[in-house]
This record gives sequence, structure tokens and C-alpha cells, in this order.
Amino acid sequence: TLLADILQHPAFPKQEFERVRSQILGEISSDNDDPGHVAMKAFNQLVFQNHPYRWPVNGTEETLSKITLAEVQSFYTKEYLPNQVILTIVGDVTAEQATTLVQMHFGSWKKGAVPYRAVKKPAAIDKKTVQLIEKDLTQSTIVIGHSGISRTNPDFYAVTVMNHILGAGGFSSRLMDTIRDKQGLAYGIMSHCDARVMPGSFWINLQTRTETTNQAISGVLIEMKAIREAPVSDQELADAKAFLMGSFPLRLDSTSKLAQVLAQVEFFGLGFDYFSQYPKWIERVTKEDVQRVAKQYLDPQHYALVVVGNIAKAKVRH
Repeated sequence: TLLADILQHPAFPKQEFERVRSQILGEISSDNDDPGHVAMKAFNQLVFQNHPYRWPVNGTEETLSKITLAEVQSFYTKEYLPNQVILTIVGDVTAEQATTLVQMHFGSWKKGAVPYRAVKKPAAIDKKTVQLIEKDLTQSTIVIGHSGISRTNPDFYAVTVMNHILGAGGFSSRLMDTIRDKQGLAYGIMSHCDARVMPGSFWINLQTRTETTNQAISGVLIEMKAIREAPVSDQELADAKAFLMGSFPLRLDSTSKLAQVLAQVEFFGLGFDYFSQYPKWIERVTKEDVQRVAKQYLDPQHYALVVVGNIAKAKVRH
């Protein structure tokens, strides 16, 4: 009853609007002191030029200062429509009971015209782009990467396995082994693949001492090249697949997690056989698949590089 009332008859009190605005402005101000956040914000601007993905979800100081209560209300009216909403219900309730409840509380919610968005896919980076951001710090924060894939790309599962081996697999990943364990350049390093409705981004992030900035960047690029040029080992492949399949149930071990995954399955149109098929899709990935997608989707020649730190001392050469 409460959710239905909130969604269909939202109140936007002026004082709450101002409170939330100042709260978000405070969060942005705080984020501006975090070199990791500063680096990612700059990275998204480089990778998603002229595309909506370049903007942070919570806005910027400039846009937040200008936005009006009337604009927020107008946005809500246009965007929050029953034909744009996915409702997931997980709990001790039958499908029939859930359907009855939804019809009772949301049955009178009027559909509307879905706003037209003439947004093209983000353009791929066609040259090396570097942004250096000065902050008086003893460490350099580094983000390096480029555009990625969409969630519905047929290669998503092969890319997931490849990314796990490269840098998403924690202490078992190649980047952690070479950059942290063998060279001692970073406490932690990770690679990420953010697959969205449209192609998202692939990036690697780490922090290193100012004087080892160039060595760390070179080490990252060497690993990106290596996974493209030679097949991964049988052990690496087996370990990555075992982890991804074994940890999958942990994404579904609470009602809230399950509701979230169900919403994503529906949003991306993955089909309700996703839950039984996911382990099979991971299991099917071969060494040849891993090398193929590494060659296709990793580009150690054309990338965006952001370094936040003492730029004069770092002497970034990339």
C-alpha cells in the first residue's frame, strides 16, 4: 500500500528537495577529495565523449545548483510509468497472491508514452588519450582502459572468464601476481568490465608510489598484451570457471539479492532459464574463446589513461 502510494502520488516538498540537493552536493564535495573517484570521473569523460554514460548518476555541482523542483517533478511524470517499471517480488507468497496484490494496488496506474531517446552507441577510443590531474599526494592513482561490451553481447561470458583471469580474480589474477606480488608496485589492483544496455567500459585501477607510476602503467599494458598473444593455461581457465560457477549461488542467497538479479534478468531480457544456464555458459568457455575475446575487446594501443597525484614527480611518459 505504501509503495503504491509513493509511486503513484509522490510528494515533492520544497524543504526535502533542498535537503537532498545539499546532501548530494556534500557527497560530491567529499568525493572530490577521493583520488579514486576523481580518476574514475575523468576516465568516464574520456571514454564516453558525447554520450550520456560520461555523467555521474548523482549529477555535478553545476547541474545540481541549477536544477529546479519543477524539473524534477516533470522528469518523474515522464519517466516513472508502469510500462517502464520492472517489479520483482521474492518471499513467502505465491505467484497468484503477488499478481492479485499488484493488480489491487497498481491496477489504476496509467500507462504513458515512453520518452524517445536518440542515443547512439558510445564511440570507441581511436587513439591514446591521457589526462593528468595534480594532487599533492605520495601515491599516484591510475585508471587505464577503454570502451567495453554490452550485457547482451554473446561474448559476455567469455569476457567474464578472461577478465577474471586478468584482474578480477583477486589474489589469483595475473595483474595481482605481477604488479603486486612480483614487482611490489601496488597493494591492490583490479580489472573491471562494466557491461550495460549499450557498451560500457573496461578499466584497470591501482595506486602506486609516485616514483613507480611509469613502471606500474607499463606492467599493466604488458599484461593486457600477454593475454591477447598467448592462450591462458589449463589451470587458470579451470580455476576461473570453478570460482565463477561456485560463487554464482552466493548472488542469490537472500531475498533482496534474488530480487535484484531477477530485475536485471528481466531488464536485459536474459530469460528465466538464466539461473540454470549461467553455469553452463561459463563452463563452455574455452582457452581459444578467452584469447579471441582478449584480442577483440582489449586494446593496449588505444586507451584512456588518467593519473591523479604529484604529476611533476611522477613524470608520466605514456
